[in-house]
Amino acid sequence: MIPSTSLASLALLSLLTWSQGVDAIWPFKEKRFQDEAFIDAGSLGLEDVRGRVVGAGDWDGDQKLDLFTLNEDGKTITVQLWNKDKFSYIPSHTLTLSSTISNMIPGDYNHDGHLDLLVIYVQEDDGHWWETKNEKLGMEVFLGGGENGGFQKTPWKLDSSLPTQPILFDADNSLKPSLIGLAPSEEVEGGILKTWLNDGAGFTLESAPLSSSDQACTLANPHSSAFIDIDGDCLPDLVLHCSKPKSTHHSIQIWLNRGPAGYVLSKSYDLPRGSGPLSFADMNRDGSMDIIFPTCKHHAKSTGIGTECTINIAYNKQVPICSTEGSQTTKEGKLKCRGWGELCVADEGFDFSFEVSDPDFASIPFSTLLSLHEEDTTSGILLHPPNQPTIPLPVRPGDYNVDGFPDLLLTVHTSIKGGKGISGDKEVNQVKVLVNTPCGKNVPGCERKGTKRGFKVGGGKPWAALDGIYDAEGASWLDIDDDGSLDILIQRSGSQSGQKITFVQNNFYHDAFFLKAQVLNGACEGKCEPVDGGKSYSPLGVSYSGATYKFTVLDTAGHRVAQQVAQLPQTGYHSLHTPYAYFGLGRTNNYVEKLFIGTSLPPGRHSTYLESIIPNSQIIINPPYPTTPDEEEGTPPTIKSRSISYTNSSDIVKRQMGSSPVKNRSKEWKSSLYLKPGDWVPWVGVSVFGTTVMLGFVVLFLNEREKKEDEKERRRKLHSINFQAL
Repeated sequence: MIPSTSLASLALLSLLTWSQGVDAIWPFKEKRFQDEAFIDAGSLGLEDVRGRVVGAGDWDGDQKLDLFTLNEDGKTITVQLWNKDKFSYIPSHTLTLSSTISNMIPGDYNHDGHLDLLVIYVQEDDGHWWETKNEKLGMEVFLGGGENGGFQKTPWKLDSSLPTQPILFDADNSLKPSLIGLAPSEEVEGGILKTWLNDGAGFTLESAPLSSSDQACTLANPHSSAFIDIDGDCLPDLVLHCSKPKSTHHSIQIWLNRGPAGYVLSKSYDLPRGSGPLSFADMNRDGSMDIIFPTCKHHAKSTGIGTECTINIAYNKQVPICSTEGSQTTKEGKLKCRGWGELCVADEGFDFSFEVSDPDFASIPFSTLLSLHEEDTTSGILLHPPNQPTIPLPVRPGDYNVDGFPDLLLTVHTSIKGGKGISGDKEVNQVKVLVNTPCGKNVPGCERKGTKRGFKVGGGKPWAALDGIYDAEGASWLDIDDDGSLDILIQRSGSQSGQKITFVQNNFYHDAFFLKAQVLNGACEGKCEPVDGGKSYSPLGVSYSGATYKFTVLDTAGHRVAQQVAQLPQTGYHSLHTPYAYFGLGRTNNYVEKLFIGTSLPPGRHSTYLESIIPNSQIIINPPYPTTPDEEEGTPPTIKSRSISYTNSSDIVKRQMGSSPVKNRSKEWKSSLYLKPGDWVPWVGVSVFGTTVMLGFVVLFLNEREKKEDEKERRRKLHSINFQAL
């Protein structure tokens, strides 16, 4: 006989074994983050980083966002790869220079489908002892695809630039990232606007592809120039952020993309006095790009703090969207409205205004935004980290609540009273989100009659993770683990807890949809196959700078709204844009009707569209590789051999141009759609399984009941026959 204690132990063991088996097949994994709020996710593997995050990209082509960090002395870049299983970043490769690094720009510079790094560093020319040193920027491209996924041994060396950093753009409609910036000149003190032209095997210093280069302005330092579509034709244009020599007055020039004819100056605008870095987004959801920037009356370079500031939005005045699929024009032939099926039609009459009296220019005093939030007294906005004016901190647009209207992320300098985890009054730097909100009572920015939207500062218990950080030195949007939510990366001084980098997870539930999109550069047709016979690899890490997305959706009331989103529009001064575009769709019960995609290919071939896109998905678009007349006739693509000389080197560097580094270039527009599994998918499975089991029991019950009735009927008939026989 088995003792009762043994029976109890056996029962307990059986229960534990059964529960472990259930856990193994149980489809509902415990969520990493439970609360519906912004949640402090920690440093996620970057605890040992003492410098800053300077770039983002997909280094290994696994469709996960990797980061590039710069160490404290500014001379070593580390590639931080995202590990989904460990939910953290893991350092993989390092790149060390002897000079101080100013910036780095990820991109596929040799068009082989591997992500490369353009590193910009401080370069001083040693003159005679009685002469002042002339500071310049040296530039080198370190090619990816090296041994063990690292860098190749021989970098490309480029001609020097002035301290004003160049930005990426497409100089020749080739989808290759060239550079535009100020090159040193003996004739002109402030330098000349030049292009570092990329031919796939190196860069040469050429004249800028501007129709009237003598009208080009002098770039500000720092500047917020962008490669972005302004007139609505889905071709990226050039927006140059300018300043006059020895002046703090800033302006912008808009050069429209005319394909092989180059860029044509269209508009010039003076910016308000005290204007800060520029950002671009479709703030009012009308299908055109607007300009966002702060202005501050006072600015201390030692602290980076701007005081008496306002947040400004210059709305892009373009024709509205038609109720019909086709566009409509006036009798004179001018565009009256864009058809929702023809969104890539240029509006030559686009315009901006930077006058406070204009209804298409919103200027919101920052003090009114914070005064309704809490009792803190706000001193101003952090325009750059202390003593680092070459790292501007723009107001960053991003749709964290996926309602279709971008919100604004910025770092503020605030005086906080005691009782919030600190003793006594203290001046701190915090990250704030200005939520794009419909106008209502006490909504800042809605004072003017006819205004439809304003901004409120996010606050309260769900925002405690943001409000609890007091040493912020910048913040940017990104999607941690690519789970479809827009999260926040915060760079810190380390004075509060020793942490230099903190990630804040966006764990809010929003009854709305999103879409993520990424345009590649057409380097490969599917997988990249090297011509030397190496192993094939994925080109999904090579995003294209300057791509444009325009689309329409129907909201729940049946109203059609248009949106425009840009991909990697700015690449200078630690811009920290993600390699993909993320945009909220708002509440909708329909597909995305038409998604238009634009690139800098020659006009007529530069755009395409996709229909009926499923929300909450990621779409990857690969454009056709630009072809030459020989290639169109079937001749394999080659680049003619020639020599390249670099003026900043004592030697003449010769580089033989060979054939394409990969076998098959992209020949046509192609797209791939990836769906994000929702949290409800396991519940649907359980519901289907439960319904099937229930229906099975019903069928078995009815079947048994039918059998019993048949048996009764058979016996009744048999009894009747036997009775008649008697």
